Amino acid sequence: MRNHATYPHFQCYFAELRDSSPDLAAPEPRIVGFAYGFRGAPGQWWHDVVVRGLADRIGQEAAHAWMGHAFELAEIHVHPDYQSKGIGRQMIRTLCAGRRERTAILSTHDQPTAARHLYAGMGFMDLLTRFVFPGGHEEYAIAGRRLPLT
Repeated sequence: MRNHATYPHFQCYFAELRDSSPDLAAPEPRIVGFAYGFRGAPGQWWHDVVVRGLADRIGQEAAHAWMGHAFELAEIHVHPDYQSKGIGRQMIRTLCAGRRERTAILSTHDQPTAARHLYAGMGFMDLLTRFVFPGGHEEYAIAGRRLPLT
């Protein structure tokens, strides 16, 4: 995250819950999730790898249409005890609100996970599946959608 925070138009949000116990004078916030993203650009490792992967599978023009002016959702995490409560959805909406990029792009494990279900429910479509990043072995899906979110 330290490196990503130097990227253009970086944004980060934390999801906090406050303990509402009447015994507490000043409830302490509890961080239950965080998400961040930035504008992707040539020279960034993930961006360059995904552009090449897209160009190989769907062509250079389509790859540029998706990645040429994209908001890259780099990390979206919600503590397991707080998943399926709308927190991830709200963090994505907050991150994408008012963005000037044409698209939002992310990668996720290429398995039927709760995260994949969330992204599909928000209109993200698979651009690449069974994608393996250089040096890795796990399969990922690269998903994208046009902005703004509706």
